[in-house]
Amino acid sequence: MMFILGCVSLPLGPTAWLLVHEDEIQPPKVAVYFSRFWWLLQQRAVCQLAAYDFFSGVFNNFNPVASSNIKLYWVHATPFNASVMAIIGTFVYAGTLGVMAQHGLHWNWRVAITVTVVFGIVTDALMTMLVTWDVVRSQWFWLGVPIMGYIPHAVQFLVDNYVVVELIELGSEGALYGLLTTTAHVAAPFGRTAAKVINARFHVWKADIQADTFVTRRDVTITICICYGMKLVSLVFLPLLPSQKAATQELRRLGGVSTRMGLCMVGILLVALAWSTAVNVLSMNPHTKCWSITGGCAPKTLHSSRSQLSIPAAG
Repeated sequence: MMFILGCVSLPLGPTAWLLVHEDEIQPPKVAVYFSRFWWLLQQRAVCQLAAYDFFSGVFNNFNPVASSNIKLYWVHATPFNASVMAIIGTFVYAGTLGVMAQHGLHWNWRVAITVTVVFGIVTDALMTMLVTWDVVRSQWFWLGVPIMGYIPHAVQFLVDNYVVVELIELGSEGALYGLLTTTAHVAAPFGRTAAKVINARFHVWKADIQADTFVTRRDVTITICICYGMKLVSLVFLPLLPSQKAATQELRRLGGVSTRMGLCMVGILLVALAWSTAVNVLSMNPHTKCWSITGGCAPKTLHSSRSQLSIPAAG
């Protein structure tokens, strides 16, 4: 299969070489480029959008760590079926982008994000609670309902790009897009690490999920509610995001520049990048993978012992 896909992709190289035409431009001098980039970093509009991407990203990536074990031991979802639903989710994502691009250009971006995030939380909560308390434990139910979660991600992605388009200046397109993309990416490890640290205090380890006791179900419910709460907290940072194109242009025109804000943003991004690197390296080392900042390891005395209150078997 990989060989066939490789053969299909082979003509793309010559096609791009022969058919794609780009005008030759004079590359900027390094000093001039970095001077322009530093001026860009000091703009309030850029700092404000970067702050929104970072802080909302931290809380949006606060996900329950028990999900993978629930999928494996409670609903018995197979990798093939998960892949099929992921493909369908990609189509939902693309469809949302199309609808948003055609009809959402003049929507209030803050309202669009709020509505889709709340919709995603409600649908996911319905599915998760029914599975947790053994009302419905179908793999198709577990894999199918979260497809709706692709909708808020698509709306968030498109709104971010709308704002970037309004802020872009000639010669700084790649730098600005790269800056905001990096900001969103380095925010994710903070949310995931915080989720692991908090989840580690509950009975949601692999052995707990396998035992499927009342205590486990209760703690899974608590951790999931915490995660939903964090996703709602991410909406608190929406005032940092312009509500429409006109507001973006006004912020760009009247926002001004601030060296202090630029330095603060660079410092936060460097710390976030160092944190992300450190967590990834520590999690791969056998001697440090059980540290609290990497999520810890299951205790030697399992939470889900036989002495806990268990769920009686049906029938």
